[in-house]
Amino acid sequence: MSEKTTMRVNLRNVQEQVEDSVKQARVLGRKAILAYAGFWGLAYDRAQTLWADSKKFIDDAEKRGEELEHDWVEQFNRLQKNPDFKKVASYVEEQVDVVSKNTKSIVAEVEKFLAAINPSAGEAAVAKDVAIKVEIAVIEGYDEMNVKDIVALLPSLSKEKLQEVRAYEAANKNRVTVLREIDTMLETPEEAVAA
Repeated sequence: MSEKTTMRVNLRNVQEQVEDSVKQARVLGRKAILAYAGFWGLAYDRAQTLWADSKKFIDDAEKRGEELEHDWVEQFNRLQKNPDFKKVASYVEEQVDVVSKNTKSIVAEVEKFLAAINPSAGEAAVAKDVAIKVEIAVIEGYDEMNVKDIVALLPSLSKEKLQEVRAYEAANKNRVTVLREIDTMLETPEEAVAA
């Protein structure tokens, strides 16, 4: 073969190789674009699955919480019917009353101490105590009443009187049972309290 023929053959061979390389580059480019788009599509699909799974998990947790709440209420109601529970509850209330009385005497001692250091502060505390006692004076013998008697008396009081009793109780004996009962009554509509 001549040199011209060899050169043509080589050029044709080079041209075919270039065309093959361009085709391969196009195929690889398309694959790269598809892979990139596919990556984002898979990420979106996975996020949707995770979202659905987490929503189901939260719904299941809420349902289980409701079941547990129902079980606890049933157990608490059964427990309240037990006479031993009532004895324990009464004992705890009595102990809380004792602690409240002790706290009141400690507060009185602190007020006396403060009055000795700063007479005007002691006078203000005494004036506040007297004002609160005057407001509650409508309920005869309140300070001597136990928690059960006070709770039994509360439904007969107006909302305004309940607020006065609450202020007095919080400032004096601060019994949790009484305060909680008053708060519950204050949250209910006026008609329900009077009924």
